[in-house]
Amino acid sequence: MWTDLGCPWGYVGRRRLELGFKQANLDATLDLRLHAFELDPGARTTTISIPKIFVKKHGGTIDDAIAAESRVAALAKEVGLPFTTDRFASNTHDVLRVLQLATAQGLAASWFAQLQRGYFGGTINPFDPAELTRSAVAGGMDAEDVSDVLSGNRFGAEVARDREEALDRGATGVPYMVIANRFALAGIATVTDYARAFTSLTTRV
Repeated sequence: MWTDLGCPWGYVGRRRLELGFKQANLDATLDLRLHAFELDPGARTTTISIPKIFVKKHGGTIDDAIAAESRVAALAKEVGLPFTTDRFASNTHDVLRVLQLATAQGLAASWFAQLQRGYFGGTINPFDPAELTRSAVAGGMDAEDVSDVLSGNRFGAEVARDREEALDRGATGVPYMVIANRFALAGIATVTDYARAFTSLTTRV
């Protein structure tokens, strides 16, 4: 799964993927491997409210932005996820570099799920290095390792390579799922779509 922290569709999409896997009722374990897809590499590192960034990117008014966020909130609620508009957006490069550290230590799937839940639920500001570090440590990473990543540009090349690989595969955004290296689902598919995709693995040669 290619994802970026700032995208709510990646948050909801991952949960739908997991529910679809359960619905498929396979005699198997889901091995979810996360890859970075930095949606806006040139984004400023200053924080901006979600309604304001929405208007900046898509136009319209603050009311339009809040209405759009409310629709996403309803979809998140359907799959049991917390969601609030009272959060900020910023450059996600540092978050994605820590994701690479988590990947190297086999912690990516579990840690990123908690980070997404905290961010979209309004309990974590991942753009604050101290809060990001606390989250990473709670997820099993060593504080010195995280500090080493955040103090320089370690894993920056890996973040860029992940994005290039997704683009080469035809991705234009997130979530972008490649299942069993056989087929891909781009965008936010339904739980049923994912269930059908997983079920098809047992019938395809």
